[in-house]
Amino acid sequence: MNELPLQGNLAETPLPQLLFSIWHKEKTGLLRITKEKIEKKLYFKKRNIVGELASFSEKDFLKMLIKKKMLNSSQLKKCRLFARQNKITVIKSLTEFALFSPLHLWQLMQTFFKEDFFSLFDWTDAEFYFESEDIPYESQILQESEIPNLILQGIRQMKNREVFEIHLPPEDESLKILFPFYIDQIRFEPHEKYLLKLIENAPNLKIIYDLSEIGKGETKRTIFAFLSLGIISTSHENKRVNYAHEFLTDELDKILESFNSKCSYIYKYISKEIGPAAMSVLNKCLDDIKPQLSPPLQTLELRPDGRIEMKPTLRMNINLSSDKKWKNFLKDLDEILAAEVLAVKRTLGTGHETALIENLEKMGDLS
Repeated sequence: MNELPLQGNLAETPLPQLLFSIWHKEKTGLLRITKEKIEKKLYFKKRNIVGELASFSEKDFLKMLIKKKMLNSSQLKKCRLFARQNKITVIKSLTEFALFSPLHLWQLMQTFFKEDFFSLFDWTDAEFYFESEDIPYESQILQESEIPNLILQGIRQMKNREVFEIHLPPEDESLKILFPFYIDQIRFEPHEKYLLKLIENAPNLKIIYDLSEIGKGETKRTIFAFLSLGIISTSHENKRVNYAHEFLTDELDKILESFNSKCSYIYKYISKEIGPAAMSVLNKCLDDIKPQLSPPLQTLELRPDGRIEMKPTLRMNINLSSDKKWKNFLKDLDEILAAEVLAVKRTLGTGHETALIENLEKMGDLS
């Protein structure tokens, strides 16, 4: 996927693509979206979007309760007076007066947050700016939601068709299903599964529109969703845009860099103690563990700096793997690291093993 800017206008970068880019990059921080005098703030915590109390509109939420006749003006007046006297939020006073159970109130706030968030999907001429910053304290977090499924839900309820129609490819374009590793995590509706099967067998977008039993308008909406989520790509005569492949390549590069940083550290640690013999110890360790690894990983070789060399064919296989194979790959990398740590223990003793593990933990997990 081309690198999307973290500052721009939703007219050029629609919100679903922006959200997917933030999810893809595992960004943590604050997204500000401004339209005229309205500003919306969305917090992100790696691969989740966070609903937090500070940006929660208490006034609008209470209006919604009144509109839905779940709260009357007399009750609201009493709650506001009580909140003012006790220096608490009106929201808290709703449970203090037992007007709502905590569970019911929390469910209503979560629904309100989503409805307010989904309204942003129809915005076009709005400026956005993403800035890295710490997320709110856990006590201030209303909810956390997985971004891909939230994107799909948001697109399903979009009313402004112009948002997705202007971003669709020409009708003579052919489409290809990419089957990214995260596809099994997305909760498709039956008509969306139907359209995926149709895309798999239709030569171009025009034929898909003609054959689709869900109507052209809804077909356009769903294809826009698939494109935004990197589930399908368009095929050009001289260029193929493959969002999921590039996503996985980027993901794989990050994981291998983390893995090899640990391998290099282990090599430096043991070579500091036993010198050149460290290479022989780790080579034997790798040879011993290979039969327990997945077949593609049995071709791994140790480089002079202690890092693991991965051949291009193996990288391609990992990029195109299923979610199950992806998880097995991560498990294999952990097995290699565990084997190298065990080799350190056997060579240098338990004390060195403990020190090594503590330092590796400080370097973080692979994924």
